[in-house]
Amino acid sequence: MDFPFPKSNIEKLHTYKPNFGKSKTDNLIRLSANESALGASLDAINALKNFSSELNRYPPQVSDELISAISRRYSLNKKKIILGNGSDELISILAQTFLNFNDEAIYTEFGFLQFPQAISIAGAKGIIANDVNYTANVDNILSKISKKTKLIFLANPNNPTGTFISKKEVIRLHETIPKNILLVYDAAYSEFVVNDDYIDGSKLVEKYENVIMLRTFSKLHGLASLRLGWGYASENIIANLMKVRGPFSVNTAAIIAGVAALEDLEFQKKSVQHNLKWMSWFEKELKLLNLDFQTSITNFLLIKFPIENKYNAENAERFLASKGILVRGMKVYNLSNYLRVSIGTEEENIKFVSELKNFLKK
Repeated sequence: MDFPFPKSNIEKLHTYKPNFGKSKTDNLIRLSANESALGASLDAINALKNFSSELNRYPPQVSDELISAISRRYSLNKKKIILGNGSDELISILAQTFLNFNDEAIYTEFGFLQFPQAISIAGAKGIIANDVNYTANVDNILSKISKKTKLIFLANPNNPTGTFISKKEVIRLHETIPKNILLVYDAAYSEFVVNDDYIDGSKLVEKYENVIMLRTFSKLHGLASLRLGWGYASENIIANLMKVRGPFSVNTAAIIAGVAALEDLEFQKKSVQHNLKWMSWFEKELKLLNLDFQTSITNFLLIKFPIENKYNAENAERFLASKGILVRGMKVYNLSNYLRVSIGTEEENIKFVSELKNFLKK
């Protein structure tokens, strides 16, 4: 061939395309991306307003200011924290760091799409562990372990189902896997969780070498546009990830906003309370409409629609888009009869349910 050709594992991939929906309406209600219903903290917004004088300067390779703020907020060891350009970057560099060509990495049936993408880019083989009732299943994960397994990716709570596995099951999973397998524990939605039977992964990191917890500023803190995430792992893992991570992948604006967001505890509390209130309201309204859904501990719901009649998920998504409401179709997850809907503002939530009722009356 007379043109540059990518590696075979890259050629077979599909470009990841976030589905923000389509609408001809200008005043959009976007409930398709699990973004913060209340936006960002005013403290974070104001901190950015005061930032402009050093745009010509590179950001620090390692921001001690932000790492210290994370350490204070969650009572964690500073030496075990790594920052990333969103947790997506950390998922990618974990695969690049620990997977050789033809190694295996396990992810769950309805897990985050970035997991198999990162595995394939690294040249490794993704192994799917089937869910049970749309929830990760520890026994199914363990049954997929082989001599080639190097990583296990587990989102808990899970996107897009909103389900989770208990503290007891997470501990059982970690205690059972060989010590040479790294458990990648994605806790992106952990700040919304109020269940006592949940573990965010940080306590496992304190005790063991073969686990990393991933977190994000995109959800509760409302900083999705700035691309900011972080990981918590042993110093050895952090040191190796830093060899692969780009030297300036976290920009100064993200650092400044991140510090301010972490310190605004009142906004964080307000966001969690808003989510709990409207999640309960959503569940009651959907039951009245005789629509099934997955019970969620996150800031979104996975709603089930009939498969074969005019009230299916695809038609619902199209109708809602015509009314200026964007939700997330789930075909890419092999959940074609489901839509994922984020919790929005009071006005957005009421508008969504109102238009959903109109759709079901057609």
